[in-house]
Amino acid sequence: MKRTLFSKVGILALVMAPLLLLAPMASAQLTRLSGKVIGLDGQPAVGMTITITNTADGTKFTLTTDKDGKFAQNGLKVGTYNVNFQKDNINYSQQMQINGSMAETGAVLDMNFKDIAAKDPEFMSAMKKQEEAKSKFSQMKTHFDNGVHAMQNATTVKQQLRTTTDATQKQTLQASLNSDYQTAITEFTQAQQGAQEKDPNLPTILSNLSAAYEGAGQYDKAAEAAQQEAAIKPTPAAYEQLGTDLAYQGKMQDASAACDKAASLDPADKNTGEICYKNMGIVLTNAGKMSDAATPLKKATELNPNDAQTWYLLGNALMSQIDTKKENGKDVYVVPPGTREAYQKYLKLEPNGPFAAEAKQALAGLDAMTGQK
Repeated sequence: MKRTLFSKVGILALVMAPLLLLAPMASAQLTRLSGKVIGLDGQPAVGMTITITNTADGTKFTLTTDKDGKFAQNGLKVGTYNVNFQKDNINYSQQMQINGSMAETGAVLDMNFKDIAAKDPEFMSAMKKQEEAKSKFSQMKTHFDNGVHAMQNATTVKQQLRTTTDATQKQTLQASLNSDYQTAITEFTQAQQGAQEKDPNLPTILSNLSAAYEGAGQYDKAAEAAQQEAAIKPTPAAYEQLGTDLAYQGKMQDASAACDKAASLDPADKNTGEICYKNMGIVLTNAGKMSDAATPLKKATELNPNDAQTWYLLGNALMSQIDTKKENGKDVYVVPPGTREAYQKYLKLEPNGPFAAEAKQALAGLDAMTGQK
């Protein structure tokens, strides 16, 4: 009897097994979504991108229409889907409910955008706005690319100016350089005017516009563009540019504040503020204000003590501050503290650098002045 009972249980389990296996298959049935798309011109929309997204779990399928405007996607579970159609200025979404009754036949979604546009003025208005925005962006990008090309030309011409010794050629190159900068200013200005108020490209446009104004020697406008860039996107680079342009105008207090701001935005990167202060020192040096250049150059060496060129520039700036005083009826040189150390730092970092000979000569001059070695 026990053996018979055991056998019956075994048979019952075998009979039930297929039922248990079939149950989950019914809930996981998959189907397809297909259809045909007609464009705004009444013709089949070829190459339109269709994105089918399950609103419950985010599963996404992407496909494109064929030469007849048709599409088909298999493997869709029962559920609600967001179906997006996108091409050119069309960006349209339609919700689609797929249920179990569509398992065999599949779901069909035909779209006729010519009819939709005729029946829905809001849709047509949205299409028009998208078309206008696309056209405006295209024009803006063209102006920006033209500006970049002009700046690249300017860089090439500047390199030629550094190497040529012919006076006539220098004059021609300088005229070409001025023209390139003016072209860049015009193009970047038009790109700025063509950008939307919150266009993510606007800070990049303003950065290039500032550089173009700086190249043309219009430092007030360069600073204005850099200030606008910093207001939209406060980055160390924006404040470095602003600090340099303010220094060119002789606004050293404001320039120093801009450099401090650049350094504070990324405290971990010591090079950020150092570059800004170094630029201030170079601007003052080129303007013949070497004594004033010492303060920003000292700050630059504090932020980055491994920049050899900054140490050399600091040495020169301090050398310009050397004074004399009477001592026992004789003139004695008063050398600012740190002058000798600045040249020594340069030689330690770059013993064979481009300014090594000048640094050694300066140290020899200091020895002669002070009687020290």
